[in-house]
Amino acid sequence: MIEVHPVTPAIGAEISGIDFRSTVTTNEYEMVYQALLDHLVVFVRDVQLTPGDHLAFAKMFGQLDKPHPVYPHVEGFDRIVLLENDANRPPDTNSWHTDLTFKQEQPFASILVAREVPASGGDTLWSSNYAAYERLSDGMKRDLAKLDAVHDLGDFRNTVAMNKDGQNTSEQLKEGVNLFGCYIRPLIGTHPITGRQFLNFNEAFVSHIQGLTTNESNALKQYLSNHMNKPEDQVRWRWKKNDLAIWDNRVTMHYAVADYLPQFRQMNRITVVKDCREELA
Repeated sequence: MIEVHPVTPAIGAEISGIDFRSTVTTNEYEMVYQALLDHLVVFVRDVQLTPGDHLAFAKMFGQLDKPHPVYPHVEGFDRIVLLENDANRPPDTNSWHTDLTFKQEQPFASILVAREVPASGGDTLWSSNYAAYERLSDGMKRDLAKLDAVHDLGDFRNTVAMNKDGQNTSEQLKEGVNLFGCYIRPLIGTHPITGRQFLNFNEAFVSHIQGLTTNESNALKQYLSNHMNKPEDQVRWRWKKNDLAIWDNRVTMHYAVADYLPQFRQMNRITVVKDCREELA
């Protein structure tokens, strides 16, 4: 029997009772999907998923992302991103962020499997954008509802500006900007399925608040970053090998803690671009 156990009151739940060695049934998928809507990120221990099983399960949620333009993929599975980090390959995701908000179609969800984990460290944190919105004062909610934010490649500038020789160049940065682009989103968003409002701010990728001066924009960005960084809104997951995590990227931020180097950590990630339920909502 499938059971859903909340990890914190605000966000996160652990699911048990699904045998991923067999084909996931429609009923099981429906229960996982509802748990995802209710808890924003769900975890399953010791899933024993092959790459093929991982891909088949992800397809149940909707349209998958194209092969990643930068990160490598699992051999034979170009939709499964291979995330390998150690002393020679430090991660670039150790900051609060929501994935790819600078793209016109922001991804719906990520489905992550832990293949190799360090003996200690390497946890991932998620935070609820619903909870961050609900903690705003009524006046701040009204003011932010009038504003839009510019999302661009943000922290990724650190990577894309560097050429193959390890030198930062303007030409390389321009190529990265053209590749990733930018997008304008409202600061207060509405979830397409639940209809709930959330604080749609992304510390890593919001470059400017429209209608404000740079100084005003920077001050508001600092306020929102601090406002959203509350332990009460967060869950921290201690990975074990073969753990599975699924999160709703529309209403969460996450932070992969880079405290385990020089130890090795390997994750396999599939990104679901479009929720198949959105067309029915």
